Amino acid sequence: MTDTSSAPAADATPSTRRPPGPARIPYRSPPRYDTSEEVERAFPHATQVIRRGLWMVYEQAEMNAMLGGLGEHRSGCFNGIGTFRFTQPEHAAAFAEYAFDKRLHRLKANSTHGATREEVALEWERRAAEREEILAWGRLTGMTRQVVAHYRAERHVGAWSWPAHLAAARLIEKAHPTVTDPCHYAGVMIEWAEREHRSWFWRCCRGLHHL
Repeated sequence: MTDTSSAPAADATPSTRRPPGPARIPYRSPPRYDTSEEVERAFPHATQVIRRGLWMVYEQAEMNAMLGGLGEHRSGCFNGIGTFRFTQPEHAAAFAEYAFDKRLHRLKANSTHGATREEVALEWERRAAEREEILAWGRLTGMTRQVVAHYRAERHVGAWSWPAHLAAARLIEKAHPTVTDPCHYAGVMIEWAEREHRSWFWRCCRGLHHL
């Protein structure tokens, strides 16, 4: 007689259970910074690049790789100025040198010509003097109040920064057609109000509270 006590049953079916896969690492989204104040507190060291013109695709790709090597950062662009924020001062300094070496500053609208260090230094001086002139003009004409109010109204109903900026610039274009760059004028006024009166500026506005 054959011993069948240890043999599997004739009608047993093979197991279809799959072996366990690798453990899943839960996705953690990066921290969200909803306001200008939060961004500046988390990334206190900034480098600014004049961006009135255009970057070539290869320049953007090389810059992205360089920034990736510096670790976490935040960037934004408003009124022709790109601001890159970092957690460490040496990262901001390294990117500032990179922007000079690669001539990433673009001083003329729609131009791909990169400026030299000397040209950039002169342009910052010119912009600083022009800013004071624009703010004085805005106070004298009353346009600062109108432009800022219109920008805030657009953001209140959910508009993004650029459409709101353009809508505010049209007020200057309509009221003062001799102004050659109403968008820049509006940007100077908007940026000043956001910086000097931040809590009031964003009151009741929807979306992210930064320009």
